[in-house]
Amino acid sequence: MKTIFTRLILLSALLLAGGLPQVKAQSCRGYDKRCESAPKHFEASSLTRSITVRKARKTVINQVFYGDREYFVSVCGHRRLGKIHFRLISDDEDQMVLYDNAVDNFKETQLFVIQNTMKVKLELSAPHYFDDRNAECAGVQIHYHRSDR
Repeated sequence: MKTIFTRLILLSALLLAGGLPQVKAQSCRGYDKRCESAPKHFEASSLTRSITVRKARKTVINQVFYGDREYFVSVCGHRRLGKIHFRLISDDEDQMVLYDNAVDNFKETQLFVIQNTMKVKLELSAPHYFDDRNAECAGVQIHYHRSDR
């Protein structure tokens, strides 16, 4: 019985000492406010948010972009993450990549003009982050403005 108890204590100590990947204790709440703001005439979307980013993981945000609107997307992350990669992908059977900021040197903001309502996925990752043990904060802001027709 004493041997089992000793093994449990050793196992617990190993797990607490770093046997499992750890997320830093800080909260990422409000990190999206660090991203570049949209022009004044844009309205904030309900999907503006802060996220936790880990190595080799992608975060996907499902969104409906409504027709006759302009959308301003801004991403940012903790400096340890490096540049944030984001792609806008049509959420249909084709899964066509509509925009990939990797072709623009990982530009952190982009303006989209949407003519017809469509379901999209905003995919976020940090391809230059190589820390296996920790996660870092990132943010995404999505703003819209009704196009004048």
